[in-house]
Amino acid sequence: MQHIGENTDSRDGFTLIELILSLGLLSLVLTTAFMLYSSGQKSYDSENAKIFDSQNIRQAFLWLSTTVKQAKTIESLSENEIKIISGSGEKIIYYFSNGVLYRKKNNGVNPVAELGQVSFSRSGKHSVEIFLKAKNSNSVLTTKLTPFGLWVN
Repeated sequence: MQHIGENTDSRDGFTLIELILSLGLLSLVLTTAFMLYSSGQKSYDSENAKIFDSQNIRQAFLWLSTTVKQAKTIESLSENEIKIISGSGEKIIYYFSNGVLYRKKNNGVNPVAELGQVSFSRSGKHSVEIFLKAKNSNSVLTTKLTPFGLWVN
């Protein structure tokens, strides 16, 4: 008959080689996991920046195109600044400064979007060409818009 004490008296344990091999294998697994996590984080940050740039271009385009289409008159003040008079006689100025497109209306100034480059130019007698470039990616949007108010007058 065996007693409980006989089974626990064994002095067998891990040898130094087994311990070193298991620590090496553990460090290999942890290094691989960290590298995968780091790669995923870099990919996430890159795609997040692209989405942010796309949203900024889309936001700027939406504000500009809506305002220009509803304009009664348009005056290009400079390459980075445009003055729009709406059908109700309201004066709106869009200008690009320090990487931000601003909208000035009723003595207040509001940022519209962060962009890399913005330019406005008259294209013919009745249309305006708008060029928008993203800040951190190669996204570019160029469009020609004709204000509806110019055709009504």
